[in-house]
Amino acid sequence: MMKIQVLLYLTFACFEFLFFPGALSARISITNKCPFTVWPATQTSDRKPPLALPSNVLAPQASTTVVTPVPWNGRFWGRTNCFTNNAGKFTCAPPGDCASGQQSCNGNGGVPPATLVEFNIAAGGGQDYYDVSLVDGFNLPMSVAAQGGHKPGDCRTSTCRANVNANCPSELQVKGAGGSVIGCMSACTKFHEPRYCCTGPNDKPATCPPTDYSKKFSQLCPEAYSYAYDDKKGTFTCSGGPNYAITFCP
Repeated sequence: MMKIQVLLYLTFACFEFLFFPGALSARISITNKCPFTVWPATQTSDRKPPLALPSNVLAPQASTTVVTPVPWNGRFWGRTNCFTNNAGKFTCAPPGDCASGQQSCNGNGGVPPATLVEFNIAAGGGQDYYDVSLVDGFNLPMSVAAQGGHKPGDCRTSTCRANVNANCPSELQVKGAGGSVIGCMSACTKFHEPRYCCTGPNDKPATCPPTDYSKKFSQLCPEAYSYAYDDKKGTFTCSGGPNYAITFCP
């Protein structure tokens, strides 16, 4: 009986591998097309163990690939102007810095403002959800593209190609040591008001419409989340166990 059970299990596993590619894992490639070095970072949701990136630093045109378990829920972002000080502590410019003291964020989140690529990857080739989000502000242009998948009309690329920093309202700007704008805060992270954060009395789509600030983000990056209730245009889906390609400065 045990041999039959093992045989059935192996047969099912082979069937799942052949007909539901990506069902047991998802491959996410990360490429830096910026003219400067980017230090990619990732965080798994619900305080679950973080992914181990094969490389935490990407020179221009360099790539790395990470394999996620499924299901998996988490985010990716990029850091810039990073260095190791004389005490051996690794640090980056404020946008996206995760204060781990190392190149790996070790499960820590990034300091806003930071452009995010977010995933909710399903098991068994089910429906994945993904997006580029400016809800925590902007520091780098990013895109995410599905590779594979089989649901017609979906599996589209989500992207924010614009340099939002160059068009950031003065009150939302984060400036570097030389005075250049290195990040653009969202109105929520800047002002912490319910009308911008969709909290308290503004915790429903009907009571939290777009603001002038989120409209500015939406105008610059129409295929990205601009604020908390931007689901209709900000959420992308794909089924069939696709892999994904994240690009900095697409």
